[in-house]
Amino acid sequence: MASKKLTVVQILPELEEGGVEGETLDLAIYLAQNGHRSIVISGGGRLVPQLERAGCEHVHWQYIGEKSARCLQYIKKFHHFLQTENVDVVHLRSRLPGWIGYLAWKMIPSSQRPALITTFHGFYSVNKYSTIMTKGDRVVAVSKTIRDHILSNYSVDPEKIELIHGGFEIDAFNPAAVAATRVDVLREKWQLAGCGCPVILLPGRLTHWKGQEVFIDSLALMKDEPFIALCVGDTEENPAYTKKLQEKINAFGFGKKVKLVGHCTDMPAALLLADLVVSASSSQPEAFGKVAIEAMAMAKPVLATSHGGSLETVVDGVTGWLVEPANPKAMAEILKSILPDQERLKKVGEQAQSWVQENFTASLMCRKTVALYEKLVAEKEAKRTHRSLTVVQMLPDLEGGGVERGTLELGKYLAANGHRSLVISAGGRLVGQLIREGSRHVPWNVGSKSPVCLSYILPLRRLLQKEEVDVLHLRSRMPAWVGYLAWISLPKGKRPLLVTTFHGFYSVNYYSAIMTKGDGIIAVSQSIKKHIQDVYKKRDEITLIFRGVDIDLFSPENVPAVRVEKLRRQWQVNDETPLLMLPGRITRLKGQDVFLKSLSLLKNSAFQAVLVGDTGENPGFVSELRRMIDQYDLAGRVKMVGHCADMPAAYLLADIVLSASSSEPEAFGRTTAEAMAMGKPVIATAHGGSLETVLERQTGWLVRPSDPEDMAKAIDQALFGGSVQLAAYGKAGQARVRECFTTKAMCEQTESLYRKLMGDVKNLVRA
Repeated sequence: MASKKLTVVQILPELEEGGVEGETLDLAIYLAQNGHRSIVISGGGRLVPQLERAGCEHVHWQYIGEKSARCLQYIKKFHHFLQTENVDVVHLRSRLPGWIGYLAWKMIPSSQRPALITTFHGFYSVNKYSTIMTKGDRVVAVSKTIRDHILSNYSVDPEKIELIHGGFEIDAFNPAAVAATRVDVLREKWQLAGCGCPVILLPGRLTHWKGQEVFIDSLALMKDEPFIALCVGDTEENPAYTKKLQEKINAFGFGKKVKLVGHCTDMPAALLLADLVVSASSSQPEAFGKVAIEAMAMAKPVLATSHGGSLETVVDGVTGWLVEPANPKAMAEILKSILPDQERLKKVGEQAQSWVQENFTASLMCRKTVALYEKLVAEKEAKRTHRSLTVVQMLPDLEGGGVERGTLELGKYLAANGHRSLVISAGGRLVGQLIREGSRHVPWNVGSKSPVCLSYILPLRRLLQKEEVDVLHLRSRMPAWVGYLAWISLPKGKRPLLVTTFHGFYSVNYYSAIMTKGDGIIAVSQSIKKHIQDVYKKRDEITLIFRGVDIDLFSPENVPAVRVEKLRRQWQVNDETPLLMLPGRITRLKGQDVFLKSLSLLKNSAFQAVLVGDTGENPGFVSELRRMIDQYDLAGRVKMVGHCADMPAAYLLADIVLSASSSEPEAFGRTTAEAMAMGKPVIATAHGGSLETVLERQTGWLVRPSDPEDMAKAIDQALFGGSVQLAAYGKAGQARVRECFTTKAMCEQTESLYRKLMGDVKNLVRA
């Protein structure tokens, strides 16, 4: 299917000369040549005829770059322009026109706005005025050094920044395309005929930061060497600085050896005159350095100051040379060493040409930019039609546990299916995985049970509006209060969908009632659904969505034996004695104490056991468990192995997996389902979600809660039944999980619920 033809508007102060203007021109022409409608708005300049000859449109707004009240007239004018011209992309390339364009763009309803791109072309002064260049849907950095500058000085999501290097026009900057007569014209104009000595060229605007003074000072240190040096740039743009340079040239007595030759309209021919091209920017680094790549494209070696974009475009000793900024002595030393060696200059120039042709062409820059446009326009359309959703999930932290895993799994699913996934939490060991799987993490401590968490209400309100959030999904009580208060403060028509998930049998009180406030309430098991119905008298709002297991991750055939053996050695368990495993947080709710008591009552003493869970999280209870191990004489057979980062391999070590939750039932029982997915039989307490996941005497055994005798009886039966029975139960459990409890089903049902509820809410608002 052919890609959509776009209407693109680029805005900048003028179209005279310079890197910004050159890139704008290159991109505008590329767009027109590829069938797009290409519009440039500026105050005019010498490049306008070239732009229009190539099929682009130029809109002349005289004061668009003028820092006066006259520029404000264009805000309303541009707002009207965007709507009447059906613009798809607005590309802001300079700060003052950027503010004009942005304010006009903001006046359009968010669902109708075109894509907004800004390009950081330089090291702008860090202040409120410059923040406009961070306001785009995407921010283009023209070099890695500019990207680092943005991240160091502005509050910008790194994912918003696109690195797109500038480029040279390969048809124009090609030695084979430059007729000898063009070079001869300049040779005669600049009085170079018959000079017979190396020619050094420094192109660029005549301004202090371009380093012409440093360059001239370096030439004074090698005054007796044979050379001609030409500074190419408009001598009328900055007359005071031009005068200063000429006075310096005269003071050193250079005569015609160093010349200010003025503006040049044929830079390809000018570069062919040179033996070496210099980029001497000193007080401020080049953001990218287009002069350097144009020179290299003409097979000319470059001497550049070693900071900014030059560090990315010039390979020291290969495509040119790098010299310390603002150091005339160092520059003179390099010039003296390389200028006499014409063969070396030629070889380095040839290497430079190959380098830039591969990495820095205008065509490559344009292709990347248009691909970014198309991606953003597609995202906007998907957002408009709700094919793409922006979902925010909130929970206290991302350390470990069922709630956290479910959050990660939904985030991964959303990102993989073209949605935007944001997760707000205080952080934890799972953050890296969350980000790698495509979600964005917002590090706010919204689970803190102190007044400090209320400070996130206003920032969350702003985030919901700025990110145009479609769904706010609350997964725990304290974050839910923060989320709800931010949500309720928005006007009804501006609120995202509000969804809560009941992950447990929360204490019944006003604090817990927050989990019933959503447009939709997800219950993770039938037991939880009944609990909500009985206690909170909710019915129609509740949707049963079982939590799931990632069967790609929790699948025996996908776990190499080496991972299992690594854990066997680490935990020092043997492969001859049946291994009982109880995974879960070390807390009284999980029943590790009941499990240890049951082990002391077993008739069958041929077993070994491990408690898997972070021993640093609840040190008081851990100490109590260690005392029980000693009390029941289990020290040789029971180990507390701590947190495990590879649970699929851990389950494969086990012969039987237990869930001993006693004082409070499991809402669903994720570890039980994971163990079953790995083909392991289970023993679980007969309440809560375990009654829905475990089939008695088919996939495992159910025992009375808080009853060590009943648990011991079930363990004895499992051990006496032997490996054949255990394997049969494990196989049946695996089949049950794959049929009823997969992550894929959980995520698909959650997305379906979002879409159903969004339709219901829209209909309600319309009514």
